Amino acid sequence: MTDRIDEIQSLLAQAWKARGLGDYERAKKKVDAAHSQCKVSDHDLLGRVFHIYMQFEYDQNEFEAALGLARQSLDHYEKGGNPHQLAHSRRHIADLMLHLDRLESAEKEYQQVIQIYRSLANFHEMDLANALRGYALLLEKKNKSIEAVIVWKEARGLYDKYKIAEGVQEADQHLAKLSGLSQ
Repeated sequence: MTDRIDEIQSLLAQAWKARGLGDYERAKKKVDAAHSQCKVSDHDLLGRVFHIYMQFEYDQNEFEAALGLARQSLDHYEKGGNPHQLAHSRRHIADLMLHLDRLESAEKEYQQVIQIYRSLANFHEMDLANALRGYALLLEKKNKSIEAVIVWKEARGLYDKYKIAEGVQEADQHLAKLSGLSQ
C-alpha cells in the first residue's frame, strides 16, 4: 500500500515539476497516471490530483474550468479532513472567484480561509500572507479602502518577516495608491 501511495506522490511531484517547466504534455501524462492509481478513498491524493488539473487550466486563463476543478479538489480535501489543505484549496477558489469578478462569493471564501489559518495551532504564515493579499485585492475592487489598507499592512508585515521582496513591494505599491485615495 505504501508503495502505491509513494508512486502516486512521486508522479504528482513529477507532474508539478513538468508544469513548472512549461511541459504540459508530460505533466498531464504524469498526473493522469497518478489519477489512475488512486482509490476512491484516497481523498488527499485526489485533492492534489484535481489541484494540479486546476492549475493547468488556470495557467491557460481558463478560470471557469479551473474553478470547477478547484471545487473537486476541495471536495476531496473536505472528505480527507486536512485543515491546511482545506484552507489552501479554498484560497484558490477565492482567487478564481476574484478573477471572475464574483466578489461576494470571493469575499466569503477569503474570510473563511483567513479564519481557518488563524484557528490552526501551526501553519505557515506565508499561506496566511497569500490569503490576505487576495483579500486585500478584493477589498480594493469593492472600494473598501480603509479595510484594504489594514489587510495590506498585515500581509506586508508577513512578507517582510519572511524576506519576500516581491510581496513587500506589491503591498507598498497598493498602500501608496490607497493612501493617495484617502487624502
